[in-house]
Amino acid sequence: MNAALTKLRGKRIGLVTNQSSVTNTWQLSRVAYHEALNLHCLYAPEHGLGGNVERGEGVRDSDDPLTGLEIRSLYQDEATQIGSFDDLDGLLFDIQDVGVRFYTYISTLRQIMSIGLPVTVIDRPNPLGGTIVEGGLLAAEDESFVGPRGLPIRYGLTIGELAHWMNEAYDLKCELTTVDLQGWKRSELWFNSSRPWVMTSPAIAHQESTFFYPGMCLLEGTNLNEGRGTSAPFELLGSPFIDPYSLSADVNSLNLNGVVFTPISYTPTGGVLNHGLYGHITDVSVFRPVETTIRLLSLIRRRYPDELTANDYFRKLAGFDFDELDDSEILLERLRSESATFALETRRLYRYE
Repeated sequence: MNAALTKLRGKRIGLVTNQSSVTNTWQLSRVAYHEALNLHCLYAPEHGLGGNVERGEGVRDSDDPLTGLEIRSLYQDEATQIGSFDDLDGLLFDIQDVGVRFYTYISTLRQIMSIGLPVTVIDRPNPLGGTIVEGGLLAAEDESFVGPRGLPIRYGLTIGELAHWMNEAYDLKCELTTVDLQGWKRSELWFNSSRPWVMTSPAIAHQESTFFYPGMCLLEGTNLNEGRGTSAPFELLGSPFIDPYSLSADVNSLNLNGVVFTPISYTPTGGVLNHGLYGHITDVSVFRPVETTIRLLSLIRRRYPDELTANDYFRKLAGFDFDELDDSEILLERLRSESATFALETRRLYRYE
């Protein structure tokens, strides 16, 4: 066992985890860590320990049938983060992240690093790799549980590297330890890996969803459907007002890098008939999901100025105003500059080459 984990033996340790965390032999990590450390309790983030609770729904305290441990909720809703820590000596964090600002597991990490207990983070690969950074930096006034300030959308760090960045950026003063990866390289993408993807939340069921997510999640701040309620969340976009054939022709004429879109009509579970686009990644190494979605939204806004609308959630996700899509080139130039600055400033935190 890693030396950092050996030091946890005999202490009252709570494990923050969910079903995405498995060992190299496909054992659920909570079972493996309980066998090795005799854990005191478990903590569940958004979507719950089993990853089956829908977004935004509260997670209840319960008991784990596999380990017999108490499960304490860290997520009731965005406004109420709960969980008792008074009977612990430290916390262990092991969740497979997706490398995206608005994936709330990183806000949960920040939450537990703020309570004054020592925290050990089990590092895991960033599925999107560690070389590409996309999206502008979120301003403090736009911060929420779905958006920690100062981060770009696609931040290019492992969860362990991000923990060290958060400790500095937010002055958390956390006694932080990370258990580093062995053999991972920054250029490695999960898309090109032989290791199967384990569902990290109800809508991130497979690799294609993971790679579309950093961009297509922005649709949740609009009146477009992003594929939730279908078998391909974040790979689809649609609405009753779209002509899928003319839109797909216009989108593909943009010659977007690494992706093409085909026309589709679909009905999400419990929804209405939508017409729109189905995305297909042709070259993941050059595909840029954030830039792709900005260009898509800009085009749809020009084609359907009276039909396409945004809500207050859009800026929380995107970090910019919906009206800025009117001149997508100026917007993209600014976002590229901010993401490049973040990438340069965080190189000192790299734990892998």
